[in-house]
Amino acid sequence: MNWMQLSLFDDLDEQPQKASNQDAIDEITNSDISILLSALAAKGISDGQRSEVITKLANQSEAVAIAHSFSDSSLVRELRLRRSQEKTQLPKLTFTGDRVIYQNQDIGKTQILYKSPLPGELQARLSIESAIDRFLEYLQKQYQIAVLHESDYHVQVFIPHRKAAADFSQYWREFIENIAFSTYGDTKRNLPGLVQTFIVMLNSVTLAGRGFSTLEIPILTQEQSNVLAAWYLAVVREVEKRQTERQKQMKALKTEIDNPETTDKDRKSSEKKLLEKEEMQLKEAKKYNEAFQKSFGKVLEEQQSIGQELNQLKSELADSRLTKAQRNKLHKQQDKLVPKIIFTQESVQQKIRLLAESDGEPFKFIERDCQQNPARFKDIVNISKSFTKTATDQINATRGDIFTQCILEMYRLLENPPSAPFPEPLLSEQPSIKEVRSAGDDGKDFCYSCGVNLENAKWKVARFMFERPSQRRQSSSSEDRPYICASCSALAFASPLKVTDESIILKLEPVNQSEPAKLRVKDYLRMLTNKELHLSAGRYLVLASDRTGGGDLASQKLGQVQYALAKVASIFALEVLADFKFSLIIQGSQPKHLASRYLVFIKGLIDGYNQSIVITGKEINMTLGDAVRYIEGDLPFLAEYDVTKAAAKVNSLQLEKVRQLYWQIIQEDLKLQGVNMGSSNQMAKRAKLYKDVTALTGLTYAFAQSLESTAKKAMKTEDAEREVSKIIEKVDDAVAFCYYATLGDEKKTNVQARLYCNPENYFVYEQTKNLLEELKITNREEKDAEKQQMWLTLYADDVMRAYTYFAENGYSQDREWNELTYNLKLSLYTRFPELVRKVKSTTDKN
Repeated sequence: MNWMQLSLFDDLDEQPQKASNQDAIDEITNSDISILLSALAAKGISDGQRSEVITKLANQSEAVAIAHSFSDSSLVRELRLRRSQEKTQLPKLTFTGDRVIYQNQDIGKTQILYKSPLPGELQARLSIESAIDRFLEYLQKQYQIAVLHESDYHVQVFIPHRKAAADFSQYWREFIENIAFSTYGDTKRNLPGLVQTFIVMLNSVTLAGRGFSTLEIPILTQEQSNVLAAWYLAVVREVEKRQTERQKQMKALKTEIDNPETTDKDRKSSEKKLLEKEEMQLKEAKKYNEAFQKSFGKVLEEQQSIGQELNQLKSELADSRLTKAQRNKLHKQQDKLVPKIIFTQESVQQKIRLLAESDGEPFKFIERDCQQNPARFKDIVNISKSFTKTATDQINATRGDIFTQCILEMYRLLENPPSAPFPEPLLSEQPSIKEVRSAGDDGKDFCYSCGVNLENAKWKVARFMFERPSQRRQSSSSEDRPYICASCSALAFASPLKVTDESIILKLEPVNQSEPAKLRVKDYLRMLTNKELHLSAGRYLVLASDRTGGGDLASQKLGQVQYALAKVASIFALEVLADFKFSLIIQGSQPKHLASRYLVFIKGLIDGYNQSIVITGKEINMTLGDAVRYIEGDLPFLAEYDVTKAAAKVNSLQLEKVRQLYWQIIQEDLKLQGVNMGSSNQMAKRAKLYKDVTALTGLTYAFAQSLESTAKKAMKTEDAEREVSKIIEKVDDAVAFCYYATLGDEKKTNVQARLYCNPENYFVYEQTKNLLEELKITNREEKDAEKQQMWLTLYADDVMRAYTYFAENGYSQDREWNELTYNLKLSLYTRFPELVRKVKSTTDKN
């Protein structure tokens, strides 16, 4: 199957392959730039041509951004130094079959790599997708293999010319061993290892509220063993720390009790607390000591017994008089015992001695072993410092049996080399064809995640792999954890993308699907995760839910979609919200698109009114949650009014900027949908309403402001504010409004007002100016060149004409008119926020 055949069912942005021996057109594509930069980074272009190519590429705006993706700082530096204002002839590529030619030099080839089918379960699918993204990034940075196009089914890459042929199976093994399942990955190239994925995930997201036991997963590398062992060591030390802290508290209470200056009341309270802590300390110590002695001691006895039996069998097999049948029988017994070996006999004897020396106390046992074998523990002790309390609390170490299991697993990982096979490559040079299997979803002969056949079912779905490990299969009579292949199990372990009640998963894509735009997404995500405690993998970002001091999750109180909108708006810059496409990943359904116009306006409310999702750590901001829901319905005036009532501060400059940006984006959204503003489409109606209300806001605001200025000179501030509130309440009737506006004229002879253009109202000023032009009202804008000030002179008759115009154009029905004037009333109140906080308006929505 070639690239052209694939294009029949894959919608690709552009075709990198031209007809055979056809020169590139004058405009160079991003794919051509990627190919040339790949060849330059791989030293695949001769020295004589290298300087020429860099000079030609230097003036291409995308070149430097793409060059960064190859992790070649010298190439980036060369491009920047060669940049000039002179126009240069663009380099031309020739494609012959899959070969790429530049000026008669073969610089590499293009190739299709096929993806493995993606699992249906969300968390499992995300782990596969993120692994593919990370592997492609590794290929680009390590071997300068450029990604030209990607779909859900395949990836087209450019492989620069090298002496050794590309071996993607070997590259995959290197990626697994040196990056994905290594401790730190490649920090120089920003390729994260388990510390930046697995550990950061454990530190950020609680997978199960009640915790779980040790993990049953394939162990691929020694560094993976070390990370897991370090986690178990951190769990044990957190338990020890808890007991140590309690001991300190008991000592402090004793000191307080013995202090003669302590009152009887305080002494009794301290004695009660001391008694409670002493009882808890004794109870915990007994629980952990007994569990450790019983379980760990039993394992050592069993291992000692297995060693003795094996020695006995070895001795018997040395007898040359044995018959073939007797020898086979002994070999079978031996084969059954060997897989049960956890520790060598030397290790078993050392641990038995240590158990006696430490009096069966687990903390003393580990401490002495660390002192006696510092080299063995050096790596895991250093790694264990990376785990926070959130990570150690993931394991339910309050149970003595799980606590002991952590110690046993730590030693098993330290003393046994990894033996699990590496996962099959997720990208292959030939399409993978799954074998036919019997119908049904319950069985041990196939992987429940990816569907591959299982020869020996060993691993079961765990919380690390699926959001809900226990599944009620259609062909099963009960709920159970289905079997999964070693590849899915291992890759899920290394993925930081976990679906929980405490987190949301977002997918980020650039509006412009060019390669520089895609790289900008990755760079921004990397910067964000370094700055704050978030997780990212490829195009995905995991955000931990905000919570109150009492433990209430904002995502549950506000709603998952509403929380996602508020959270994204709160952490991303306006430019990012406008330039990127955000999607909320939800289990069992298609990704939920988070519209840019919603995010932008919510951002304005949060920044403009100093809002936060959790208020002073005590309660969820339900007012903000209501506003988000209004914005989802394209009701921005109602949303802003609702927030204004609860806000103490207002940033008018920021709000006006956002109001304008919202208008620009909603117009772009209509254009993308091919919808005209005057159509009956719901979004088009909302857009027209927004435009008309904004224009009327400027028109009526001028008179309300004039009234406020006059009233404040003649009466108390409270009375003046009451008068302004009254005129706002009259906006549903043009005659009543204009009559009340006469209070704004001190002589009561002429009703006119000025709408000044300033940074706090430039958007409504522009819309009001456009409205006057529609009404054929001209020569109203005046300028003061000396003061650099512009204004519109408005009269009561303008208001009457505007109301008549709207009543005849789109708002002839009572319901439509009431909606127009209701939103106008809300908009005006947000321009006078002090009125909203002081006066109980009839515009409050029940």
